[in-house]
Amino acid sequence: MRPHHSHLPRGLDVAAVAERERIERLRQRLGKRDRIALETGRWTAAGVLVPLLTRPGGVEVLFTRRTDTVLTHKGQISFPGGAQEPGDGSPVAAALRESYEEIGLDPAAVDVLGQLDDVPTVVSGFVITPIVGTLGIDPATLTPAPLEVKNLLVVPLRRLLDPAVHRTEDRVADGLHFTVHYFTIDDDIIWGATGRILDQFLEIWQAL
Repeated sequence: MRPHHSHLPRGLDVAAVAERERIERLRQRLGKRDRIALETGRWTAAGVLVPLLTRPGGVEVLFTRRTDTVLTHKGQISFPGGAQEPGDGSPVAAALRESYEEIGLDPAAVDVLGQLDDVPTVVSGFVITPIVGTLGIDPATLTPAPLEVKNLLVVPLRRLLDPAVHRTEDRVADGLHFTVHYFTIDDDIIWGATGRILDQFLEIWQAL
């Protein structure tokens, strides 16, 4: 029987090749799916980056831990990003600009794969467009802005996929029913809009 990937050169990391192939399937999936885009109306349009790191041990996801001095979502685990400004022109531009301002991420180091469904935040009044991208840098080279980002958090994707770290809670606000997603990683809890974005991304990733 011919072994899987037997056509590859000897010495090539088969696991790494498989991850790259999955990343390309993710790019294709995001490009073909019917994305839910919400009208902002009186709300503020925002873009956040879902940064993926292709590492020797597998894909990892980069998060930021916000400081207690930022205006919104104080102290929470989040993705880098923020409100779209007039000069941005798109949520992608906003996510990349904010990522540079927050963690020193060079936009040229990001390979944008596509967009997830828009996510509204009722309390803070944002319509967030999540942008999925891979980073061609070592996260150790990033420089978080001290007034906005307390530190960075890098989590293996396989750990986020573990059912033991994920729980949900149904809530009602202003007559609307919605589900809150909680991902517990050691002493950290990823929830709120970031939890919803992460749950959406993981569902797509698992279906590849």
